[in-house]
Amino acid sequence: MNIFKQQTPFTGIKQTDLAQAWQQNRETLNHVSALFHVIIGGANSVAQTVMLDTINLLSKTNQYKGKARHNARLAVKRYNNFDRQNMDDMRNKQMDKRQFYMDYLDDLEERLKPDVFRFRLAIKQVLDKRNINDSELKSYILCTYEMLHYCVTLFDRFIKELPSIPPINFKETYRAARLDGVFTAWDNLTDVLCRDCANIRLDDDPNCRLALNIIETKIVSEQSINKSGEEALSLNPTIQLEADRAEMNHNRKPFQPLQFTDAQMEYLKNNYSTTRNIDLAKTLGISLSKLNKLAKELNFTKQN
Repeated sequence: MNIFKQQTPFTGIKQTDLAQAWQQNRETLNHVSALFHVIIGGANSVAQTVMLDTINLLSKTNQYKGKARHNARLAVKRYNNFDRQNMDDMRNKQMDKRQFYMDYLDDLEERLKPDVFRFRLAIKQVLDKRNINDSELKSYILCTYEMLHYCVTLFDRFIKELPSIPPINFKETYRAARLDGVFTAWDNLTDVLCRDCANIRLDDDPNCRLALNIIETKIVSEQSINKSGEEALSLNPTIQLEADRAEMNHNRKPFQPLQFTDAQMEYLKNNYSTTRNIDLAKTLGISLSKLNKLAKELNFTKQN
């Protein structure tokens, strides 16, 4: 089984250099951050769900003891360390996107359930062909192994393809998301419980390979990301307005008219007649005088 080595600790950089790099590349960095959280965060979340399902099944057997139990708990502990940091990234002084992000991940996992099931079933079929005992449980263990391995390799590919923006080190910035520690613990569990599977190469099986390719496509494709994003937005309609408000305030320049997004205009159109101006102005991030001027230009009126 593969074991990923721990990386050299990050030594740090000057905060002034970091701030300057952020200001000069703000749009690119925001795009990288968004892609990271939906792609790497999404893949990691799917793998965690598979892992927890496997541990739940394993805990009901007499094999959940000793090294197997220790490494299962260690894998969960290490994943939770990443999860806390990942969720902390979803909130700042301007907005809290944690609920939106959780809804995104929930939708992604729900749509991938049939594909993960087919992947596990393909693994079980390989084991059955080799007459491996207890193939049902071991198919869960190996499915978790392969999903965690995929997450680590996806992280490395993602980092490798990012643009270079010195002095920012993306690999260290997002270090917690590389699930090599989780994978190592699960690899140790697999060595204990699946000794008779050591010489099986699932990548040689076309059904396993096809199933994993489908999972990856749904995790990284723009269409899939947009579908889960749209579902999350429908459950959190104010998140887009909060993002637009923060962006507008950042780009605001003296003596230049404000540029409103389609979402902001739609919100104003749907809510102006029934919502207090002070609440509308707060949501949009503008002054009352700006709001009154805009409403007059658009001929919006209040309900009597």
